[in-house]
Amino acid sequence: MTTTTDLVSYEDALASYDPVMGLEVHVELGTKTKMFCGCSTELGQDANTQTCPTCLGLPGALPVVNAIGIESAIKIGLALNCEIAEWCRFARKNYFYPDMPKNFQTSQYDEPIAFNGYL
Repeated sequence: MTTTTDLVSYEDALASYDPVMGLEVHVELGTKTKMFCGCSTELGQDANTQTCPTCLGLPGALPVVNAIGIESAIKIGLALNCEIAEWCRFARKNYFYPDMPKNFQTSQYDEPIAFNGYL
């Protein structure tokens, strides 16, 4: 079975479509503690010595947001001409990947701190 696809010419595409792009940005902040708990981020420590029930995703362990991380996100948002939300929401995005043993990632996909920015 064969299929054919009619491609739009470059000129027609430019006249018909407005490209919209988004960025998902991952940044390592220079904080002394992790983003959602008080565990140290000091380099060079033995494996599994800077963890707690929250880091490990254990049931019942509740995260506490690092205030310096929030301040940094606001500063980055202002530098990128973003609107800064009066409040934001962190949520767990569930995954089933072999390299993600907790099966979730904390994210701001619905109500982020900063949005609608530009360079």
